[in-house]
Amino acid sequence: MSRPDASSRTRSGIRLQALCTLAIFWFASAATVWAGGPRWVTGPPYFTTSGVPVVWYTKQPLYFTDPGDLSSSVNHAAADALVAAAAGVWNVPTASLVLAQGGALDEHVSGANAFLGANGPIFPADVESGNYLAKQIAVIYDSDGSITDLLLGNGASDPSGCRQNGVTESVDSIVPTGFIQHAILILNGRCTGPAPQQQMQLQYQLMRAFGRVLGLGWSQTNDNVFTDSPQPTANQALYWPVMHPIDIICGPYTYQCMPQPFTLRPDDLSALAELYFIAQGQAGPGKMDSLLNANELNGHLNFPGVEGMQGVNVVVRRWAQFTLPSKIEDWYVASGVSGSFYRQSNGNPVTGKDSSMAGSQGTQDSWYQGYTLIQRIPMLPGSWQQLILETEPVNPLYTGQYAVGPYIANTVAPSGSDPVLTEGLYGSYTQAYFDWATDNPVTACNSGADGTEAAPAAVPAQGWWQDQLCGYGHSAWSSLSVKANRSLTVEVTAEDEQGFASSVKAMPVIGVWNATDALGSLPGVAGTEEAFNGESNGMTTLGTSFTQPDQLRIAIADQRGDGRPDFNYRARVLYADSLSPATVSAAGGTVTITGMGFRTGNTVTVNGVAATVSSWTANTIVATAPSIHALGSTTALVADVVVTDLSTGGTTVMTQALSYSAPVPVLSLVSAPSGQVEVGVSAATPFVVRVLDGDGATPVMGEAVTFTATVGTVQFAACGAASCTVYTDANGMASTLVTPLSAGAITLQAAGVDGTAVASFTAAARVQTATAVQAMEYIAAAATFAWTPQISVSDNFASTAGVAVGWQTTSGAVSVAPASSAVNSQGIAQTVATAGPLTAGAEATLSGCAWTNVCASFTTVGVDLADLRVIVVSGANQSVSANGTIAPVVLQVTDTASHLVGGAVVQIFETVNAWQPACPGRGRCPIAPVLASSQSSAVSDANGLLTVVPQQIVGIAETTNLAAGVGTQGFLSLALQKQP
Repeated sequence: MSRPDASSRTRSGIRLQALCTLAIFWFASAATVWAGGPRWVTGPPYFTTSGVPVVWYTKQPLYFTDPGDLSSSVNHAAADALVAAAAGVWNVPTASLVLAQGGALDEHVSGANAFLGANGPIFPADVESGNYLAKQIAVIYDSDGSITDLLLGNGASDPSGCRQNGVTESVDSIVPTGFIQHAILILNGRCTGPAPQQQMQLQYQLMRAFGRVLGLGWSQTNDNVFTDSPQPTANQALYWPVMHPIDIICGPYTYQCMPQPFTLRPDDLSALAELYFIAQGQAGPGKMDSLLNANELNGHLNFPGVEGMQGVNVVVRRWAQFTLPSKIEDWYVASGVSGSFYRQSNGNPVTGKDSSMAGSQGTQDSWYQGYTLIQRIPMLPGSWQQLILETEPVNPLYTGQYAVGPYIANTVAPSGSDPVLTEGLYGSYTQAYFDWATDNPVTACNSGADGTEAAPAAVPAQGWWQDQLCGYGHSAWSSLSVKANRSLTVEVTAEDEQGFASSVKAMPVIGVWNATDALGSLPGVAGTEEAFNGESNGMTTLGTSFTQPDQLRIAIADQRGDGRPDFNYRARVLYADSLSPATVSAAGGTVTITGMGFRTGNTVTVNGVAATVSSWTANTIVATAPSIHALGSTTALVADVVVTDLSTGGTTVMTQALSYSAPVPVLSLVSAPSGQVEVGVSAATPFVVRVLDGDGATPVMGEAVTFTATVGTVQFAACGAASCTVYTDANGMASTLVTPLSAGAITLQAAGVDGTAVASFTAAARVQTATAVQAMEYIAAAATFAWTPQISVSDNFASTAGVAVGWQTTSGAVSVAPASSAVNSQGIAQTVATAGPLTAGAEATLSGCAWTNVCASFTTVGVDLADLRVIVVSGANQSVSANGTIAPVVLQVTDTASHLVGGAVVQIFETVNAWQPACPGRGRCPIAPVLASSQSSAVSDANGLLTVVPQQIVGIAETTNLAAGVGTQGFLSLALQKQP
């Protein structure tokens, strides 16, 4: 962007036109503010100029004070002195403005001569704006608070509200040529008193009010003084501007929270010079050029290659010449907000254009969209200085009457992170220009396929979509067909660059038109004129209903008429279109709702009664409609069906959409045998049915119900036969116990004039078993050996846990202890049996019995010692390092038939020899010395197993030779090595 010619910014001149009516400006002007500069900037259609700060029509406006006393504590002379002190702060050498007292008003203004008229307050003639040529600023001493109450409401003058209502200001005449003609200041006398601090507080408030009526906007410079984050330094407090938006409250009087509260800061002087600039060589007596020993900074903050970035606070620090970076000031000296001269409100399709003075603020020239001006930066000692520029968001609290910058309704967070830019070297009168961007801002602007008013894009089939409002004044248009007797909810959530919901980006508003509505007209169906009325962060919602089929146009726009690359949004249309089936019985039933914008968790109600939802997609919801009885009806009806999103409050209604058939008596199943039932035993659960009248609640008494078995053979206890007829009782119940007489599948039926109920179960004979886990145990002949017999107990109808098992010897040399044990949770019972001594081939038997006569037998057999054998189970062929450890060797004793033998004594012989290499090819093998030897024995367990821990010497290479013998024929040997 190129820099504009300095002459294009009109700084002075008197251009008078007809007066504006007081009603246009009284208090309405308070909502229009810019940062560290003008409160108002001209623009069409109200103003005849564009992009020019609104200033007084004369450089010497006069104020006229009320001739009465301010209060019993402050007489007229003291009040005039207070006003003079507050006004005098604004008479500075670097601005052309001279503010002085012109005299007194013609009368004391009070509730006796001021009142509310049809178009606003009516004051005495010399106080009215029509008298601006004679009296520009009227200062009213509201001694009894009646004027404050008249303007702000009864009770507003109460001393408890003096922080807000001590001084009331109004610029009540601004003409289309861009000049202020008249203003009124009201001092609330009830805020004075015997304490001098009360008058000082009022003087402080009046000083700030004078700044406002002179045309100054609020400023954000060293805002951490207000936020206390980070904790401010003394210099930051000294450079916190008088025109800060909101006071700090540190005690009863806010002026005490500011050091030197009646001294303008450089930022205030910059704003004043911006409005009442003195060009080089144009200073009159007592004045000096605005840029003498000062710099001006102006430039653009941009989205790269797209457009200017509005609403970013640009702050500046100073760096004195010939000093180190450590000497850069740690406070900001002045500030300006980007886009302050650009359009404040562009209107939008939902609300239309605002042609009032407040709606005409700022130029439509897009060159100014990211333009920033910091009019006057005083120089540090020396002939030049460098300037450090930074950016920061505008405090989100600064909105409405406290707004800083062009965004009044809400602040907008900058896109990207805050950069730091060093500019210089700047001497006196330097007017420097900069062109820069934040770090890593969003750059894409992809909103070309979101429809136009004349050719809207169809709402996506799922009812969800994401897009952006990119390009100043851009709006998105969609189309949708709806059926009669339907309602829908449109939800739009503003998002930031990362896709998170945000209330500091776009301010979505929504409008709905009939497709036949004229282009350019306001919404013919419904509209949401203010953003963020939804229950979720950043969300705007609009609900509307239709009695006839309609084709709709839906618009999404920014409330301010803005549009930027970082104005992303997520939209949704929640709309239930149809229902299938459209008719259900009086008992209710499963229905499928078809539409768009659904999601998991959406609820469904039928005439206000909750339905049970079983599944959700974006386009369908499957739910079970409640019975007509639950709806409180006994006759056929047509019900409303409502889908609600509890997280957003969105709803869609299908009016008179679901028909219920007239209710009729119904026979229904209450209980029946199920699962497996023992043949010949009555099932624990009876077969019960109930007959209710059509209302679903009243029992039908005396109806005949016939019980039969359509599959299998049973006996019904009600009559002792295979078929029984039972009459319903006073509760509408008919019941009978059922005994299956045959094994297999059984199907029961209960039939009456109002329906049939069916139930099924399986009948089976009871089977109880006891099975030996290991029926045979072999032990060495002549040995006495203890082992653990185990029995597996099962019952196909019950758990066997806890069943008692009796143990007893049936023959031979064997005993058991204990003689009784219980089945555990795995279905196993066990005891300890001690058998032997037995001769070879001799047997000893025992048994375990559950339920007295369901038994399993166990046999112990003696094995001849000549038949015993020993084998290696694990640990053979080991070879480890000298520092290693030879693992235990597991042996097992069997007989010649490979039966496992317990109780066998195994003799173990071990010698440890020094390690020897392999024998040489010729000559004799060397004889390894014996390092250790041992002999031991071990007895095999019930599985014939025993474990040998090899003898070994720690830390040396050696060979352990192990031999094992059992009985008269069983033998094995093995060598285990520890290699060097």
